[in-house]
Amino acid sequence: ICREVGHIIDVLPTFGELAGITPPDSFEKNLLLPIEGKSLVPILEGKHRKGHENLFWEYTGNRAIRTGDWKMVWVKRVQEWELYNLSTDQTETLNMASELPQKKEEMAAEWFDWARYTGLKTK
Repeated sequence: ICREVGHIIDVLPTFGELAGITPPDSFEKNLLLPIEGKSLVPILEGKHRKGHENLFWEYTGNRAIRTGDWKMVWVKRVQEWELYNLSTDQTETLNMASELPQKKEEMAAEWFDWARYTGLKTK
């Protein structure tokens, strides 16, 4: 059992480390954004690694951010943020967004900052 948090963005740096390669900074004269993932190799070796400060993602209009034990999701069909404390609600059944509006606004702002940084188009 492992309590380390990993994400799909960690796969590329993990394979890169295992293959002994470093990703390029540019491609065809275009600068690339730095890879946000972190190698999972230390975890696979039974060691500890410094985790992500934040994890962000978007898929088909659905959004999410995870910061520590807090996870906030935007389900496209619902059109509002839902906020969960994963340390006390691992199954994400107690939406705390209305109870903690400041936390919700802070995390939403961080998500939109990331979206702008990555060039993600949002409505």
